[in-house]
Amino acid sequence: MFLNGYHATGIKEITEMVNIPKGSFYNHFRNKEEFGLEVLKYYCDNGIAYLKNVLLDTSRTPMTRLDAFYSGIIAYQKDIAKCKLGCIMGNFSQELGDTNERFREALDLEFNDYEAVFVECIRQAQETGEVSANLDPNLVGSFLINSWHGAIVRMKSTGTTKPLEDFKTFIFQQLKN
Repeated sequence: MFLNGYHATGIKEITEMVNIPKGSFYNHFRNKEEFGLEVLKYYCDNGIAYLKNVLLDTSRTPMTRLDAFYSGIIAYQKDIAKCKLGCIMGNFSQELGDTNERFREALDLEFNDYEAVFVECIRQAQETGEVSANLDPNLVGSFLINSWHGAIVRMKSTGTTKPLEDFKTFIFQQLKN
């Protein structure tokens, strides 16, 4: 689902990949939608844990944390994912957000949780004087999530990390106090 998308991935393909009978799949999940929602939850639970671990680590300054977060993802996309995977939240949003209410609601909740971590990091950066106190941390957090995902879409269309690098450069120029 991550690589090929939700609609292009069938139950047969899933069960063959993990070498289980189709009946075993249906013992755990009523249908593909239920499975897809569990895939999303698993991805997001791991993602939010990573996000909190990096962005709320008070042993480093907030802007150092933000830099480490974006630098790490850019390196991963460049060296491992080869600019093909993006983010399953963004992928599912594009594929299902306007056609499946259960996915739309789940994605909205997950994006809100992610955004809250960015907002907290920006608030801390304002407290340390690294980011201007004149900026609304809620608006900055929202902008970081929204524009980053736009950069990921563009990364996939260019096949390079340049859109991610451009995003990072612009954001850090704008946030510097």
